[in-house]
Amino acid sequence: MIVVMGVTGAGKSYFINQLAGREIAKEGSDLDSCTEGCQLLPITLGHTKVMMIDTPGFDDTQRTDSEILTEIARILSAQYELGVELKGIIYIHRITDIRYGRAAVKTFEIFKKICGETALNNVLLVTSRWKEVNPTTGAERERQLKEKFWAYMLGHGSNMSRFHGDRPSAVSLVSQLLQKDTVVLQLQKELVDEGKQLDDTAAGAYVSDNLEKLKQQYQDELASLERLKQDLLDNDRAMKRQIQRDWEAESARLRQAQNDQVSLQHAVGVEVRQEIKEKRSGLTKVLPFVPAMVSILAAFVGIPPGVTDIFANWFADLGTDLNVSDFLSF
Repeated sequence: MIVVMGVTGAGKSYFINQLAGREIAKEGSDLDSCTEGCQLLPITLGHTKVMMIDTPGFDDTQRTDSEILTEIARILSAQYELGVELKGIIYIHRITDIRYGRAAVKTFEIFKKICGETALNNVLLVTSRWKEVNPTTGAERERQLKEKFWAYMLGHGSNMSRFHGDRPSAVSLVSQLLQKDTVVLQLQKELVDEGKQLDDTAAGAYVSDNLEKLKQQYQDELASLERLKQDLLDNDRAMKRQIQRDWEAESARLRQAQNDQVSLQHAVGVEVRQEIKEKRSGLTKVLPFVPAMVSILAAFVGIPPGVTDIFANWFADLGTDLNVSDFLSF
């Protein structure tokens, strides 16, 4: 398994489609999030079968950071518990970005804390969209990434490469990771080996701290609106109605931040282990080992309907006569 991460619009789904040689992951036409949830996408490279995990960015337009981190945490816990080999993580960044913005900083910080220092040798930092930028400008931005924003990870074993937008380039990048030993990420050790709650992990604590700052911001806004309401004269009814609407909106944001913090207070690794135990007891009686393993993993991640033929070929190669629609229904 290889996980692909990055901000919204970096080209994660496009990269996987180029790797597959066909469209198996839905791509967006703009910078709004297209990958609403994590997706498991099977790829065959020669005699090697690879499960790629496409993830939404932590700047997602529809989902909160805590929801996305929880989903990624569940997938990584399941992969680790099932014994699927994780070869590494590819982090994709747009070389067209003029600045390393707030969303990129936040996403990259969470990404680093998911990996942990001991796993950095299995991280590939990839720049995309080179056809959309002047080569000289792109090279200068690449230098800044190397010497400033990505310097720590590159200094601790990570590698940096360009994605040129075609299949040979995608295959070359993935091949770099396939040659490496299997890796265990810091988040997996914390959740599965140590049984921590998600908010006690390095990545979860970072997201929770950001939520605490958001809560304080919303509370300050509410206090300001309350003072403004008190100061308005009774005849300022239109303004009072607008302030009331603003107050209700800020209250909703505060409740969401509070709920997000609560959602991180789960021992994800322990919960996933129990779910796998319950599912495995029934599946191993009716499915061979590899289909059962993939079927259990599929319970923690979405599988697009267009990839069922790839799974059919995988199982056929194993000599398993299995109806894929039945496999996906478990």
